[in-house]
Amino acid sequence: MDYIKKGKLKIFFGYSPGVGKTYQMLLVARDLKKMGVDVVVGYIEPHDRPDTAKLVEGFETIPLKRITYKDKEFYEFDIDAAIKRHPSLILVDELAHTNVIGSKNTKRYLDVIELINHGIDVYTTVNVQHIEGLHDLVDSIIDVDVSERIPDEIFDYADEVVLIDIEPTDLIERMRNGKIYHSDRARSALEHFFTHDNLMSLRELFMRRGAERIEKKGIYPTVDTKILVLISPSPSSARNIRFAARMAEAYHTKYLAMYVETDGDLSDESASNLKKHMQLVRDTGGRLIIKYGDDVVNTVANFAKISNVTDLIIGKTWQSVGKKVGLEDKFIQKLPNLTIIILPDNKHNSIKISGLERMKGFFNHRYLHNKFRFANKALDVINILIKEAKSDSENKYQKYAQILSKAFERSVLIKTETDEAMYIKEGSKPDSFKGINEEAVIEWCLKNGKPAGCGTDTLANRKSIYFPVFKNGINIGVVGFSCYEGKMNITDRLFFTQIEDLLSIIL
Repeated sequence: MDYIKKGKLKIFFGYSPGVGKTYQMLLVARDLKKMGVDVVVGYIEPHDRPDTAKLVEGFETIPLKRITYKDKEFYEFDIDAAIKRHPSLILVDELAHTNVIGSKNTKRYLDVIELINHGIDVYTTVNVQHIEGLHDLVDSIIDVDVSERIPDEIFDYADEVVLIDIEPTDLIERMRNGKIYHSDRARSALEHFFTHDNLMSLRELFMRRGAERIEKKGIYPTVDTKILVLISPSPSSARNIRFAARMAEAYHTKYLAMYVETDGDLSDESASNLKKHMQLVRDTGGRLIIKYGDDVVNTVANFAKISNVTDLIIGKTWQSVGKKVGLEDKFIQKLPNLTIIILPDNKHNSIKISGLERMKGFFNHRYLHNKFRFANKALDVINILIKEAKSDSENKYQKYAQILSKAFERSVLIKTETDEAMYIKEGSKPDSFKGINEEAVIEWCLKNGKPAGCGTDTLANRKSIYFPVFKNGINIGVVGFSCYEGKMNITDRLFFTQIEDLLSIIL
């Protein structure tokens, strides 16, 4: 892999639509263009605002990509055309946008990451309500579920964030004068989102989040606080994760999130929830820990003691309601020296029987056989890989691929800068990792350091799924699994999580 200097990211940040983010971004870009910088427009949201539209004139624009979905035509930013054009700077509006199904990436922020990884500078825009870690706070302010969100790490580690501010009274006046939305939409917005109280609260949150980002860039003394949040397939875990992330920000530290597998037999809904929670942990800068055990309290307590955890965050569960000794009380008894933060689940009274059944993967102790089978399987594979790594045999990568293939019952590809090994499971298609399309997703995974392929947010229609392998923070290779037999389920994902660290050592 050739080394490419990464591009820089500049975010124009606001607290509401209409504050002038896109307008200011275009003004700055016009000045750079006059100075001879190669600037192109990748995507500007067409809000029918004449002043903004006039500023777009004179820029070279990347043609939008037409995508047909459910017999309707949509137009999205063309990431591949932008990379091929390779300007010095590209303008990509609306960072939190969700791309239509059929796009290369499911989210626009993934497009932006890809541009940066190709050495292209990016200017973009986003509002405070679209930052993942603030979702619960925003929801309490505006009582609207903001579905389009970006990971906190993208915001925090942007090279520059420009705060675009305007007085709420002036913003409301702009809305009344039709400078933000047309009359019908403006009327509705003024009655709901654009109230003075809402805007004042969002503005305060916007200012605070901007200040926190600056603090994160500073140098702080080592903090002894070590935060652990317990997660489950329950939807309320998302709120607990965000709370842990905000607490970690306040202490200028990282946090851990632990999932204890007690069952090994999750429903489709539980598996889907758990997958989202795992991604949320990554998006908010946490580290995921997977454990197996029939006793959740003992499993967590043992880890907390040996890992010097100081603060444990757990949710108040429906199972504790009305009980003399709930799960939370057991944690308090087991870990008397820890600060234990219990977040109430305000919706526990509305959970029906079907809801209880969906949560069995976290609390049900009846399936010990499956649980121990998965735990022992992970240990067995780790031991076999270590034994092979210590041997003097040739073709180690080929043998690693064979070991993984037998463990996952899928064809496997291992690719690094210097080696490539493939093991095709009997009965599978031999072209799982071959062809221009598969080579493109392998290259994407190597360059961008994120999972890609079948069942992921990027190039989801490929034949296989690929995971990056890191050593000392550097992406050193890719491990691919054929999806000829079907997409990887959550159990396989959890299984792979257990051996990722070892692969980073032996490859």
